[in-house]
Amino acid sequence: MTMTRRTLLRAAGAAAGAVAVGGAAVWFGGRGSEPAPPGHDTPPRWRVAAADQPDTLLLSGDTLLALGDGLTAFNAATGAVRWHQDLGRNTVLPARLRTPPLRAAGDTLAYRTQDAGKIQIRTAKLLDGTERWRRDFEQYVGDLAATASGLVVAVSDAADGRGLSGFDGPADRWRQAVPVSDGPLDLLADDLTVYAAARELVAFDAAAGSRKWSLDSADGYVFGRPAVHGNLLVAFGMRYVDDEYLYRLENLFAVDAAAGTVRWEYDPPGGHLVDAVPIVTGRGIVAVHEDGTLTGLDPDTGAERWNFVWDFADIIALGEHVYVATADGVAELDPGTGRRLKLLNEPNAYKLAGLGGRLCVASANGLSGYDV
Repeated sequence: MTMTRRTLLRAAGAAAGAVAVGGAAVWFGGRGSEPAPPGHDTPPRWRVAAADQPDTLLLSGDTLLALGDGLTAFNAATGAVRWHQDLGRNTVLPARLRTPPLRAAGDTLAYRTQDAGKIQIRTAKLLDGTERWRRDFEQYVGDLAATASGLVVAVSDAADGRGLSGFDGPADRWRQAVPVSDGPLDLLADDLTVYAAARELVAFDAAAGSRKWSLDSADGYVFGRPAVHGNLLVAFGMRYVDDEYLYRLENLFAVDAAAGTVRWEYDPPGGHLVDAVPIVTGRGIVAVHEDGTLTGLDPDTGAERWNFVWDFADIIALGEHVYVATADGVAELDPGTGRRLKLLNEPNAYKLAGLGGRLCVASANGLSGYDV
């Protein structure tokens, strides 16, 4: 199977407002469960006007990054602007569809740009935007990840072929070769481990680049979109179709993150899953289908618990709950039961970011921060 740049990287494309499936939220109670009545009793911790409509929200530590026509960093506790750069939609290279082009961990922000025909990976201090270093690449550069230690991990082509490199400046600290046909090579990193999803699902030691474990995909499939919660790693099984349709997400795997063994596999009945990061919490996993159906899965067995159809613009896991951006506001969803617990007063919400007990929302009201 021949992989192309178009297959591996897709432009983020449409404006955020066009991401919504429809207008007013449609709710169908799953398996006889009725949703709790909506309420607007939770006020925002802060709210500020947005200078432009950001395509990307990323929350790292106590800093909220909003990328639109410019890149702005906000204090996530107060909404105060920390710094602003003119980097914007035409400067930061897009990642795959529904993948943030910015990566951040600790005090390190990393992203890709293109200048004079060369792709660069740039890093900056998250707290004040000061540039740390930048590195030029002569050839293809794919997904990247950042760790709190300042190490950046990226997929790139070089004289030795395609590889996965860990670096914190102009030279590699380690590099692992990967076959070109390995798939999209989606990356996920924490302080100790880098997960790479392709023909194999591999866990690398972040500091040394050595393999901890690997898991082969089935013939004709690749892994993609890894997400981790505690010791539970979830990734899609994706089948390559063609340059136009790219990948079709046909199943979902739950893997022991320490041992690399498969716990269970979910095959969605009658359809395929949306090409986006899985929604994973300790209380349950939410599978998002292409037709708008949400299905709640037991994290221990993969068994279906509930399902319903809903129009929404964005959906994220945060703590033990799931938050859904809709035309009516932001709903908090219990992933274990499928019940909507409350609705935040954020009409035409279209982009969410969350970390710990903090939720940030881009909506018709501007940018808001909530304690949840």
